[in-house]
Amino acid sequence: MVDKASTHNAPATFILEGKLRAEQPLATCSKDLSDRAAAEAGRRPFPTPVPSCTTDLGKRLYFPASGIRGKLRRAMRDIVRERVMEITDNPTPFDLSTHFYLTLGGIKGAGESEKSTVGDHLKARENNPLLSIFGAGDAGVLGFVGGRLSVGNAICTEASEPTVFSGARTDDVYRDTDQTAYLSQADILQLTGQSQMNRERSKLRQEIRKTRAKLGKARAEGALDEAIQALTDEAKGLDDRLAEMEVQAKEDGGSTNSVGMPLPGWQAIPQGAEMEQRMILRRSNELELSFLLNAISQFGMEPILGAHFNAGNGLVSGEWTVYRATRKGKELMGVVRFTPFEPLAIEGESTVELERILGHFDTFMDNGEWSFEIPEFDTEKGA
Repeated sequence: MVDKASTHNAPATFILEGKLRAEQPLATCSKDLSDRAAAEAGRRPFPTPVPSCTTDLGKRLYFPASGIRGKLRRAMRDIVRERVMEITDNPTPFDLSTHFYLTLGGIKGAGESEKSTVGDHLKARENNPLLSIFGAGDAGVLGFVGGRLSVGNAICTEASEPTVFSGARTDDVYRDTDQTAYLSQADILQLTGQSQMNRERSKLRQEIRKTRAKLGKARAEGALDEAIQALTDEAKGLDDRLAEMEVQAKEDGGSTNSVGMPLPGWQAIPQGAEMEQRMILRRSNELELSFLLNAISQFGMEPILGAHFNAGNGLVSGEWTVYRATRKGKELMGVVRFTPFEPLAIEGESTVELERILGHFDTFMDNGEWSFEIPEFDTEKGA
């Protein structure tokens, strides 16, 4: 039996200092970074960039903290849901609102939240360590609840250039003409007609770009109104022709896009790169540390970060040295390590303390003193 006072009420700060290793290339990109790269290049497509930052050692590639934090939160949601399913024998224990609450911290609506007391917040944290660790933007009547977990970026320890992935999508029938033996004559005629129309549309788009460039130059140089109007009319005529061709292609049952086309590609943190990473669980307790360690263990069973998993990207391994902050300095508690698809390993001179803390999660769930639902207003207490 876990002493509830020691786990819930004894405040402590825990530091996890370690690293992630890219077992496969890591690709990730925010919309803002993508838009800025497109603006700098002046065109699309381009290889989707990967983030970089300036450190005291120079420019380094990094994987954003938000992606790591999101994975850990979802891993914690999964272990909580799995245990609730086992305990309640209910295969769907959470409704959609609760799912979003645990996964994203809720979706804030336009309505007003009821006023809650400090005691309500503390009780909710005790009943739902996931809420306490990650926080919520809309925790029902509690409103905003700040999370206790700080997750840092994973920053490459060495300078390196990103790996660039690129390629092209090819028309398999034109690449392997033997495939026509499996198509009807009508399908073959449709394919050749579609390919011809795609080529014509491609030429027309080039004409449109050239005409609009001429129009822009004429305006910039102050050309006569008659010349500008002529180019304007020419551009509109080309646009109308293109629109008609696309309508015709759809009516014929074809595609307005060519099957064969270059793909923009993407950049990635190179395979084998090691990245420093730190997490801080502030003003917390052993029970919440247990939830975090169990979430790391769950993440290790499917340690995929970022994009393009289908193209062989995203696999990571990781390890952290765990410390407890004391007035005398950082107190070493042990090392936790995961390799892909293996259980969490606890290492160090003494593993007893972390193994004991790891077990708090199961004991807490078995005790049944939990509530992962969205906090509601208690009508018995009044407004």
